[in-house]
Amino acid sequence: MAEIGIHLFIGFRGFDLEEDLKHLIREYRPGGIVLFRRNIESRGQLKNLITSAQAMAMAELGRPLYFAIDEEGGTVQRLTPHFGSIPSARSLAKQGTEAVAHWAAVCAANLAEIGIHINFAPVLDMVGEETNHFMESRSFGSIPEQVSNLGNIWIESHQAKGISCTAKHFPGLGPAELDPHHFSPVIAAGSEENFRSHLIPFRSAINAGVNCVMSSHAVYRSVDCLHPATLSQEICCKWLRERLGFGGILFADDLDMAAICENYSPEETAFLGLSCSTDFFLLCQKSESVEPMHRALSDQLAANPSLGKFHQDTIRRIERLRRFHFPDPA
Repeated sequence: MAEIGIHLFIGFRGFDLEEDLKHLIREYRPGGIVLFRRNIESRGQLKNLITSAQAMAMAELGRPLYFAIDEEGGTVQRLTPHFGSIPSARSLAKQGTEAVAHWAAVCAANLAEIGIHINFAPVLDMVGEETNHFMESRSFGSIPEQVSNLGNIWIESHQAKGISCTAKHFPGLGPAELDPHHFSPVIAAGSEENFRSHLIPFRSAINAGVNCVMSSHAVYRSVDCLHPATLSQEICCKWLRERLGFGGILFADDLDMAAICENYSPEETAFLGLSCSTDFFLLCQKSESVEPMHRALSDQLAANPSLGKFHQDTIRRIERLRRFHFPDPA
């Protein structure tokens, strides 16, 4: 199956199209590249990196790559100091809607100038103030209507400029006490009403036309006692796709995080992830993770014909995304 690699969205180390990145593109044919500060020396260097990688992709793969970045503002922004610093979501929420609109437009213009297609923002996790929560500064707040409104301003400002936004971390990390970068957060079973309240900003973003959603690595015991949201059919298929009606691109958050890589093999992640209608599997930190995941995706698709539909659905969704970013000439 020639397009297996299209499910992979990978990170790498380096500032230009060196042999490591050439090898990753040629050998595994990924769908996209995620950029970090470790890849950025200057504006000109970053533009050259993207341009040269796209040229190679068109020659080797016959299609473009998608480039993505985490540019939320505050503690999570990759373009500083080469571009101006963007305030955190919590700071912008205190300043109000005009500030959110202004900085969202600035952010989108920066990404468009460089050639980045997807921003892994906004964060729609609802977190109260002064909670010492690991997501506190990255959240627009704890009031569903406020988070929805400010998130939609961010989304609409970006997508009007041709930059896809990513609502994260579905279905909400607000109730989590542990950071999935380092632990496996388990959210105790509570009422369905409480679970639904954390979905409100995501439902609003989907209604506003957000192009992408990113899943959380937490376990939500009120919905699925066994699997983190990233690998849960109940959460990704039944809630996100069916009940909320999301037909766009679903990213699995970084699979190099401890919550996944220390608890699931690549084979388990590939099977469960495909079964969840995941489109892109993020592998951000370890280039050595790419080959096992590519092999696992290939093996699982070959061994389980039922996964073929999920793969073909992904191809169709990525084609819609391509038309958004690379419209056919009139």
